[in-house]
Amino acid sequence: MADREMSLTEHLSELRNRLFVMIGTVAVLFMGGFFFVRPVLNWIVHNTPVHHVIVIGVTEAFFALVEIDFVLSLIVASPLILYEIAAFVLPGLTRLERRVLMVVAGPGLILFVLGTAAGYFWVVPLVLKVMLSFTDSTVEPLWRLGSLLSFIIDLSIPFGILAEFPLVAGVLARLGILNPDIFRRYRRYAVFVVFLISAIIAPPEASAMLLMAIPIYLMYELSALVARMFYRAPYVEKNYPVAPTEDEP
Repeated sequence: MADREMSLTEHLSELRNRLFVMIGTVAVLFMGGFFFVRPVLNWIVHNTPVHHVIVIGVTEAFFALVEIDFVLSLIVASPLILYEIAAFVLPGLTRLERRVLMVVAGPGLILFVLGTAAGYFWVVPLVLKVMLSFTDSTVEPLWRLGSLLSFIIDLSIPFGILAEFPLVAGVLARLGILNPDIFRRYRRYAVFVVFLISAIIAPPEASAMLLMAIPIYLMYELSALVARMFYRAPYVEKNYPVAPTEDEP
């Protein structure tokens, strides 16, 4: 079918249909996976240094299962969600923008998953062990299930976002938008911000803050390296002076 410009009503209709597909897919996965999510919850709890997890509300265990089921449904449905978004957006992009989107979509998803996994398997156990070290034989730590899950998610997802920084830096540098020299000029401020973020996220313990700051700063330096590798200076059109003709005075 020949390409033609769609009206606003047609755009809204297409958006509605694609949203229906995305929401419907997540809903089907959510309802179908709810009865199989309990082993995932048990696996998450057993892979933490927390030995006693309790619930203090009537619905707390139920909503913990709902939270895990919803996150897993989004993860499983993410390829289809990305496809629907790309299919809606791509026709309105330029050729260069389409190439950039197609190049970064797959690696971006992989980096997010790897970063989130690193946050869960490395950062979360580290922080939990440090927090548990403040207890002793006279204090028995009892963790609420809902609080533990929120803690794990809130600490893992930011590392997934952090893993995207080198990819974003490389793309922006390739397009000539980001100059690699900016990383060198603002390095001292970046160190301060890194330790500030670590102080907010990590427990008030020097070793934990340092172990949190190291991967964040490494992502900064890796972003700077990737930006230098892929940087392409923006093209500047030169206006040469025009020689006067013989008729001009």
